Amino acid sequence: MKLKYITIVFPLLALSSCRDSFFETAPATQITTPEVFSSENNIDAFINGSIRFLMENSTSQDNPGLPTIFLTHEVMGEDAIARDGRYGFRDSYPYKDPFDNTTRRALFFWTLQYKSIDHANNLIANIKIDDNSKETLKHLKGQAYALRGLNYLNLVRQYQFTYVKDPNAKAIPIYTEPTTPTTVPRPLATVKEVYEQVVSDLKEAEKLLVGFKRKVKNRLDLNVVYGLLARTYLTQENWPQARDYAAKARTGYPIMTAEQYKEGFNDVSNPEWIWGHPQTATQNLGGASFLAYIETTPYATDAKGVNLYFGYNSIIPDPNFISLFTAGDVRKSLFEIARQPAEAIYRSYRYRKFRNKHPNRDGHIVLMRSSEQLLIEAESRARLDDVKGAIDLLNELRRKRTLQDLDVANFDKAKAVQEVLLERRKELWGEGFRLYDILRTQTAPVRREANETFLDDAGKTVAVMGHYILKFPDGSSLSPNSKYFLFPIPLNELNNNPNLQN
Repeated sequence: MKLKYITIVFPLLALSSCRDSFFETAPATQITTPEVFSSENNIDAFINGSIRFLMENSTSQDNPGLPTIFLTHEVMGEDAIARDGRYGFRDSYPYKDPFDNTTRRALFFWTLQYKSIDHANNLIANIKIDDNSKETLKHLKGQAYALRGLNYLNLVRQYQFTYVKDPNAKAIPIYTEPTTPTTVPRPLATVKEVYEQVVSDLKEAEKLLVGFKRKVKNRLDLNVVYGLLARTYLTQENWPQARDYAAKARTGYPIMTAEQYKEGFNDVSNPEWIWGHPQTATQNLGGASFLAYIETTPYATDAKGVNLYFGYNSIIPDPNFISLFTAGDVRKSLFEIARQPAEAIYRSYRYRKFRNKHPNRDGHIVLMRSSEQLLIEAESRARLDDVKGAIDLLNELRRKRTLQDLDVANFDKAKAVQEVLLERRKELWGEGFRLYDILRTQTAPVRREANETFLDDAGKTVAVMGHYILKFPDGSSLSPNSKYFLFPIPLNELNNNPNLQN
């Protein structure tokens, strides 16, 4: 890996919780490793900066940190559309970007996550613990292992097909030591080897984080680690472990009520958010933010009564997706057509699931919820022939979404699995899971043109905006295990690392 040697340097904000004297021995732009790890306060600040780097680092308006990847995953499926001509994800939607390894987005995806891994590697290498170490120090190192496990789990699912398709397929390189000018670029490890690294990291984090009580939900604590292990085992189709870890992950995080759902996804105080990224208006980076692309809720009207929107509003729900929801579902009540010819997203469905806290625009980013973990547990139970257990869990969620219980008598194993997968699409829309599910289930998105019309506010009958890309760039039909679903190793990396050529 040639990352031009990642130094232990963050913007000043990354170390803002350090004592003033921390910067007395070296300029803030030339922080040396011994100083960074000279105290628990400094290490804690470094971890905070590492998390913020992963979530907020932006090379351009359309690359707002890790949430860029969430949005890319969504528009590469069938339930979300990147509006034609709108900035941000118009090239991800037709599978052109990041498939092209010469694009800045392909380079951003790779370097963002590998730099985050290097941050974790520096923490792991420099936090020295033994059996007599303080618990607080163990907790700091546990967070570093969790951060590295998170990145490798995401990378292996982005750059290679699913585990059960071919665990011996070459995937990505593994680095477990800090990058230095003499670091020898690593060859590609197999899918199996990467998953072994993920499980090893998360298991180490599980041991070290016992007793950790975080103050802010952006930190990776034991529940988050349980949830990451559940995601890992789900993809490996290790159903017993996925079931058990998902159940542990959501302990203490009740499913939000229908009223809480309608408030909009924008605050880590939501009782079912296991993990989230709180941010101020300054950190939200204006147009370069997750919510600037996926929020389609008007925040005000102008003097003429025309709805006003913040950001690019690039990503809208597919009308065919909306038809998946049944009457009475609180989530269905959040969809509505933009009927004003003068408003920014005219002819599109807006979805009031995500709302950027106006007027301050300091909405938070959801990273893990108990609904996701419930659905992992439900799918695992269904695949283990526990149909009743799966349907009971679905009903637990459905009641919170103002729906009637399903009758277990109407389901066998196959139908229960499909019901869970359908519920994942409905419940987790916009949260970055769709491409992962397409890859792990070895299926293809089914995109259909919209055939819906409506009467706009000018009295004109017009067509609702729907899918306009139905095939891959080469003209072929959307199909399972396509090369177009995988992120490419960027050309810069291939040129710098000859060991990736095999």
